Amino acid sequence: MSTQDDLTLVRKVSDAVNDRRYDDMDALFAPDFVDHNPAWDVDNLQALKGLIKGAQEALDFRAGLDALYPADDGRVVMQITFTGRHVGPIFGVAPTGRDVSWTSIEVYRIENERVAERWVQADTAGLMRQVGVPLPS
Repeated sequence: MSTQDDLTLVRKVSDAVNDRRYDDMDALFAPDFVDHNPAWDVDNLQALKGLIKGAQEALDFRAGLDALYPADDGRVVMQITFTGRHVGPIFGVAPTGRDVSWTSIEVYRIENERVAERWVQADTAGLMRQVGVPLPS
């Protein structure tokens, strides 16, 4: 794949998430996809789709693609700002109706025209604070 193809693939992932077309992700991710996200326990694509669906139901969010950068060895770096509203329970907190926003840096490794691996560093603690999870000061 070319660098442009890699960027297009990652844009398709973002579009599928925003449009809630979770089953479209099956064609975009490798069957043995590996996720590296310290905030969530995701060990396969089905778990990732379930996590995203649950988060969208609770936070009614959209992923705004701030920047997309090609990197070495078939990798793409994505900078995202998520915006939404807390409309369902999450982190054990009932819906507050509050607007929420958080950022994430994600690295996707592309292999055989599919996402094989992903690393995530998101502001999960900031999101938790916005929905009212008590955090240490």
